[in-house]
Amino acid sequence: MRPAPLAALLALAALGPACLYSPKGRCDAAADCAAGESCDGGVCVADAKQTGGGSGGGVDPTSFTTVAWSRLDGRAGTTFHPDSIGADLAGNVVVAGALEGSYDFGPTPVTTGAFAVQLAAGSGAPVWARPFPTFSDGRFRTAVLPGGDVLFAGAAVDPTSLDVLYTPGPGGSLLVGRLAAGAGAVTWTREIPSTGAAAPLVPVALATHGADLLVAGTGSGDFGCGADTASAAFVASLSAADGSCVWSRGLATRTLSDLEPSDTGEVAIAGLCTPSAASFDPGGGTTCTKGLFVAVLGATGQTVWARTTSGAGQVTAVRDLAVAPDGSATVAGDATGIVGFGGAALDFGAADGSFAATWGPAGAPGAVVRPIEAPYAQQPDAAVFSRCAYDRKGKLWLAGRYLGQPTLGGIRFTSCRPPGCLAAAFLARLDASGNVNPFLPLLAAPDADGSAFADDLVLFATTGTVTLGLRFSGTAKVGGATWTGVAGDLGTLQVVP
Repeated sequence: MRPAPLAALLALAALGPACLYSPKGRCDAAADCAAGESCDGGVCVADAKQTGGGSGGGVDPTSFTTVAWSRLDGRAGTTFHPDSIGADLAGNVVVAGALEGSYDFGPTPVTTGAFAVQLAAGSGAPVWARPFPTFSDGRFRTAVLPGGDVLFAGAAVDPTSLDVLYTPGPGGSLLVGRLAAGAGAVTWTREIPSTGAAAPLVPVALATHGADLLVAGTGSGDFGCGADTASAAFVASLSAADGSCVWSRGLATRTLSDLEPSDTGEVAIAGLCTPSAASFDPGGGTTCTKGLFVAVLGATGQTVWARTTSGAGQVTAVRDLAVAPDGSATVAGDATGIVGFGGAALDFGAADGSFAATWGPAGAPGAVVRPIEAPYAQQPDAAVFSRCAYDRKGKLWLAGRYLGQPTLGGIRFTSCRPPGCLAAAFLARLDASGNVNPFLPLLAAPDADGSAFADDLVLFATTGTVTLGLRFSGTAKVGGATWTGVAGDLGTLQVVP
């Protein structure tokens, strides 16, 4: 799902503070805060002075994170929309999505439609690029195998050539395939026709697990396991060797947001409960009237456990899902009103507030992380969680956008306020106690046209490195480099924690 536009951040800020962070939170005096914290601007912040100084332990863009490499790609008249990012065990990165216009990465030019580009470990230099002109924005995903091969899935409604010409029927088709490491050449492709009269199979998430390709999306189709998924959404496991079906399941919910595998062979899925009282559980019979669902499926697609939110409030967005090495699942999204995540109910207030809610390996409710906008600040703050991912050490990474100087984990973000800063993105890692370390902000100053934004974030974490991609415009310091971009450039960076 796309992050809320920058205007939504401004509207959120204008409505006043509605977000909290636990265990750290709001305060009126130092007595309201834990040991080692002080009350600054109405929020509890760490007493320890952080690099960069400033009110409440402010940080600067290079405080805690080493940027291994970064690059900004784009040109006037071209707009990128990154949808997927991944890396192999060697650290080579693959970014995929859609673009409007044309751009030459060096190895191969790409044009309007979908694209995938591999960036070399250590430098970020383009290795290969491949255009997919008949796939449109939001309908193309990739995932990277440990050895570097790339698996892809895209929704096709027009004739599409992937070394083989496919001519989808009236309902369109889901096309899946594999690209070879090093050159991006097509190894195999497979067509899965839609069985819905007017609803194509659209992939919303793609992942790899062992020798399998995991794909989730909307629509219905016959994946080859002997039965049509015959529902509003689907989850399927396909062989990475040839795309043949391992298992597939249908879900009645219309909003499936993400899927992620676990080390134990299980698969977690998450989304919104739409329409009200739809059965999201592939086993049937489990419903949620509103809010979000998260479920863990076994090695054959059977339900292991499932949870839903409760309360009078509403979960308005599910943006991302992450699974830790121990099997814990974290969902990032937005909510309003009073929402229960299995533990004590939280009041998000009248305006959308972001959260990252965690359930344990067996489904027990865990911590709920929320940013704070300082209630007594003279100028409004706003923060949105866009993406989440676990590294191999079990640390949770969050990526998002912000304005002003919100607080997370006792760290007051580096200030982003006009006229010098119009938008900011951030990358933060949380430890088990809720503290943030490291933290990396990208502060976008206005470009020559007076505009700046950061949007469409994608995040991937693996052993030793974390990679972030985003759509960017403006001027920003990124590690030791300076980005100066026009509207809709593609920014990619890799950090070493």
